[in-house]
Amino acid sequence: MVKLYFDFRDVFRSPRIALSLQRIWIQFVGLAVGYAAYLIFTYLALVAAGKGLTDMWDKWGLFPCLWAETGGIPWYSWLLYAIGLAVLVVAWWIAATAVSRATFKLLKGDSFYTWKEAYQFAFKKLPSVVMAPVGIGLMAFAFVVGAWFVGLLGRIPYVGELGLSLFTFFWVAAALLLVFLIVVTIVSAVIAPPVLATTDEDAFETIFQSFSVTWSQPWRFVVYQALSIVLSLVAFGILAWFVKKAVVLMNALFAFGMGGKYVNLASHGQYLVQKWAFLSQDWIEAIFRRFAPHIYFAREFYALELPTVLNISAYIFAISLVVAGAWVVSYGLSTFNVGNTIIYVVLRKKKDDENLLERKEREEQVAEAEKKVTEETKTEAPKTEEKVQETASPSQGSGSSQETASAGGEGKKES
Repeated sequence: MVKLYFDFRDVFRSPRIALSLQRIWIQFVGLAVGYAAYLIFTYLALVAAGKGLTDMWDKWGLFPCLWAETGGIPWYSWLLYAIGLAVLVVAWWIAATAVSRATFKLLKGDSFYTWKEAYQFAFKKLPSVVMAPVGIGLMAFAFVVGAWFVGLLGRIPYVGELGLSLFTFFWVAAALLLVFLIVVTIVSAVIAPPVLATTDEDAFETIFQSFSVTWSQPWRFVVYQALSIVLSLVAFGILAWFVKKAVVLMNALFAFGMGGKYVNLASHGQYLVQKWAFLSQDWIEAIFRRFAPHIYFAREFYALELPTVLNISAYIFAISLVVAGAWVVSYGLSTFNVGNTIIYVVLRKKKDDENLLERKEREEQVAEAEKKVTEETKTEAPKTEEKVQETASPSQGSGSSQETASAGGEGKKES
């Protein structure tokens, strides 16, 4: 079991714990599946809206967005886009739950917990991880619908205006409660995976813990989350720096051996990556500022006319770079989810004085019960054998006495 300080110092462990092939792979699988679904459904929505696929790919690349499109968008396009967005969110929750579960097991001292077991647990908890934030969001939506209905009643001449104004204080209180429910919905969307991963409870417990954390530990939650986000960005930047240095070294070594062919292949491949992910350049520059050229492209690449084999190789090279970039992003996201797990364990100790790492889970309770039954069975077996032997020994003694007596009688008859 890992010993924690149960304060902000524990959050600094998240980049080191997340730096694991298991945790990064878990996050990568969820990111790949969710993002692929989002990409497919978003481009289907754009095509359904009458947009050209080639034009949209040139415009958006790997980061399409229906919200930013101008012109009339039909409702079925919005439906397709919503499906893709929903799959992305659900995939994020599943991966976050799996990462949190693997992290929690590691904190408890179980180093042999596999990524398959983590995903099995995450899929088992999928209804709860979805229903917790959705349930709180529906409560907030009910307040919104009620406000709309009261607004309609306010249209009634004379009575509507007076009645609405007389209950102003009540409406302010209801609006304040609505703001609180919105905040709790956001908190629940963040902490639902670690709550389920560390307690093995259901949606009701997750909803209760979301309200409890928001009400009793708001400042710690905000400060710890801000620290976790900063650490995630730093972890992402450091790994991206190492990956870029590795790519530069690889290009130099292969160019020395292969010559101009590899230089052209690599240059065209990096041009393709820039073309597909050109929006990410602005995001990285906005976040990392002067450090951006050290972790991303430092110059612009241009398209080259290459033979067919080299052109195909350049596309394979570009796709490989995209996968490597997704691996780096997965490390940043994994750091964030590991940080959320540690944050919830710390907050649970602060507000309830309960160390979840010492709490016995259902699996452990079942294993202990089975072990106890097995031990009792082993101890009862010798006792049963002894009773059988004790019961059999008197009968055997009486039998021998009878044999002796009969033998004596026969001797007397003979004499």
